[in-house]
Amino acid sequence: MSTPRSPKSVLEIDRLGLQWLGQESTMAQHHRLSPSARDINVLTVQGLTDLEIATLFAKWRWDSEDKQACTSCGTLDTHYPRRRRRRISRRPASSAIGPNTGNPSWQCKHCYAVFSLTSGTIFDSTKLSLRLILLGAVIMLTSGNGTSAVAAMQALGVSYKTAFLMLHRFREVMALDQPTEPIKGIAQMDGGYFCGKPRKSNVHRPATRSQMMNRYGKQPMPGELKPWEQAGMSYRNWMKKRNKRVVLAVTDSSGGRGEGSRSVMVAVAQMGETELNVRSMAARHVAPGAMIWTDEAGAYNQLGRDYEHYAVSHAERYVDPEGVTDNHCESFFSRLRRAEYGVYHGFRPVNLHFYACEAAWRHTHRRLSKRAQVDRLMSGVLQAALSTRLRGYHAGKGIRTEILID
Repeated sequence: MSTPRSPKSVLEIDRLGLQWLGQESTMAQHHRLSPSARDINVLTVQGLTDLEIATLFAKWRWDSEDKQACTSCGTLDTHYPRRRRRRISRRPASSAIGPNTGNPSWQCKHCYAVFSLTSGTIFDSTKLSLRLILLGAVIMLTSGNGTSAVAAMQALGVSYKTAFLMLHRFREVMALDQPTEPIKGIAQMDGGYFCGKPRKSNVHRPATRSQMMNRYGKQPMPGELKPWEQAGMSYRNWMKKRNKRVVLAVTDSSGGRGEGSRSVMVAVAQMGETELNVRSMAARHVAPGAMIWTDEAGAYNQLGRDYEHYAVSHAERYVDPEGVTDNHCESFFSRLRRAEYGVYHGFRPVNLHFYACEAAWRHTHRRLSKRAQVDRLMSGVLQAALSTRLRGYHAGKGIRTEILID
């Protein structure tokens, strides 16, 4: 006679294929077409029980299935499980216990504080179930360039505000999970301009040379006409120029031929590609003495003082005969622009840093299996503290300031 089995742990869910191994995809085909890119999906999460999902969250947060860390005193122990009270209501019997979030809670053995799986995290005091949070992470990582709040709203059956805040919480975690080790091999650096896009006029009127000089020049424009009139622009488009930002990107291009960049680090600058911003970006992410490839922009000329600097003239070619190029940065910017135009239909300067970090996170971990990506993201979600930017966001209480390098 066989003995009864205990509830399935996270490593025993073989029927669903959830091994949660952080192995990279090594297949010759494109990583988005490999089997590891579809080893977890919405149906996989829907097939899990509430106990299995709670076990996953416990492993992600405390790396243990039977011990919990108190959020008040920090003691790691097997605390007292706390049962939720059933409240009497006039609703049907099936809903008498209120919303089932599947989020168990415990009472500390030492300080008697009550805490749950999401207490003290970026999802603290959330009303979302653990299943919805996991589904949101899977849906977000399934798309190639990003997931809009409208798409997540329709897929999860929640309001737009709920989907918006959920995705932005994930983006904050991705922003905290950027590579910190300086690049010691070959680094490519470039800048791309986002936000502040002008609205095209109904009638095409090519701007004259003087108007173009007034539009993009840095000197004040004398004359009786308004500045936007001298530049041949409308007042609305002239004001939109204030929202233009540059995203500086540094890629680790030390891999072999055909491997692409290993990782990418980003920062947002308000003043453009200046020497000060470029030097600050290089000091953060490139080790002294490393090799840096850029284009012919004048802001990169001073990099030769501390690094082995090579530049390619884009006016002539994309790759010079010696192989110097910054196409890894250009390919990253192309995906970020596809997200801007095709997914989100525009960025705002206050959120540009988090959208850029999301694209960088996707690029850096693109060769990981899908369940390894979910594992990494959810581990960061349950380790991140409560967000001061998103708490009370729709009530106007969040801290809405840009994160800039300058």
